[in-house]
Amino acid sequence: MAKMGRPKSANPKNNFIGLKLTEEEASRLKEYASKHDMTISQVLQKGIDMQYEKDNIRSN
Repeated sequence: MAKMGRPKSANPKNNFIGLKLTEEEASRLKEYASKHDMTISQVLQKGIDMQYEKDNIRSN
């Protein structure tokens, strides 16, 4: 019998990075995520993408 369950991702997210924040920073992050219907991970990933785009604009 074949295994059941979720199919394997082509690009799995296996890396875990911890981040220390102040209470105020954590609160702001949670509030932003909630307000924009995003997870905290999605907010952080979007921020990383924005920084890369910003750096690429400056480099060109």
